[in-house]
Amino acid sequence: MKIGIVTPIDGGIITTVASSAQVQRSMICASLSDTATYIRCNERPDDIYVTIESLKKQGAKIRYDGSGFEVIPIEMPVTGRGFTAAAASNGFAGQNNKGEYWLSGATAYRSISGLLMTLPILESDSRITVEGIEEYKTNIEMTIDTLSKFGVRVETETRSDRGTQYRIAGGQKFKSPGTVEIDGDWTLASYWLCAAAMYGSGVICSNLSRTARQSDKEVADILERFGAIVAFKGDSIAVRPSRLRSIRIDAAVTPDIIPVLAVVASVTEGQTVIYNAERVHLSENGMLHKISKTLNALGADIIENSDGLIIKGKTKLRGGTVSSQGDDHITMMTAIASGVCEDTVAINDAEAVNRSYPDFFENFEKLGGRIMKIS
Repeated sequence: MKIGIVTPIDGGIITTVASSAQVQRSMICASLSDTATYIRCNERPDDIYVTIESLKKQGAKIRYDGSGFEVIPIEMPVTGRGFTAAAASNGFAGQNNKGEYWLSGATAYRSISGLLMTLPILESDSRITVEGIEEYKTNIEMTIDTLSKFGVRVETETRSDRGTQYRIAGGQKFKSPGTVEIDGDWTLASYWLCAAAMYGSGVICSNLSRTARQSDKEVADILERFGAIVAFKGDSIAVRPSRLRSIRIDAAVTPDIIPVLAVVASVTEGQTVIYNAERVHLSENGMLHKISKTLNALGADIIENSDGLIIKGKTKLRGGTVSSQGDDHITMMTAIASGVCEDTVAINDAEAVNRSYPDFFENFEKLGGRIMKIS
């Protein structure tokens, strides 16, 4: 699907969609619980369906009613409650036969949440040692927070090398809290907030907790450092444009919102440096190249290196037609960039947005934007 941005967003009030990462964790815990759980969720992004199908294959029953998910847990005898954990940890490189696991802090995020959610149902105790600083630490904190809502305890201790040791008692039972409320997704809200920092009449995003276990809530502080006007009231954040200045951004703190922050940097005074991208694998997975390729095609001045991006700000970008490269974040980044382009912007393969935010363009129009489907 190719779409053209006829009019960029202006402003307004938008309810932030639920965090799919928190929904996924809650679904897994609910599937292992003693009774049914209702997960209140106002969105059904594509990236939760792999989790849903996997849980259904193991025997869980999951139904969406338009406002949330009802999860009927997996039926299994007490003696069989370790099968999920055994399957998850089978052949794990850092495992020994004493229930101990070792992980590197640079790669722990790829497996630790799965281990933390499955090890409690084993009969014996387990211990996970993460060596060195953990990347995406807030994702691990989100997992532990979700487990606590289902009555499962994980003890943590900071190591001298700034890593963490996690101790998980065996034989724990997941107990449903009945209903789980999901925090709004700061990553997805950041697109509207960054747009509001650059142009328009201002945006208010509701359903955002300042205490959420999400690293991308740092977007508020980053936009203030850029020079935008930011204010909080209850569970809402308001952002209005102002004169923007260049800053330095540590990509390791907020790796998922580097694409849209790069748009803001492209129209600030001076030179913005985004660094530590290699530490969170943004160079390895090609994201830095996608960002620089797309924004440079729209007229930005971005130099890519292995550790990040060097962005020389301009008053305006040019505009033009670009590809989403099959990436939801690049699609949303480009749509937001349309507001700082002199000419129109068109996006090929814009349906990539469905992976994480299927209602993105609908909400884009709620905030005053207009799109046109070209093909």
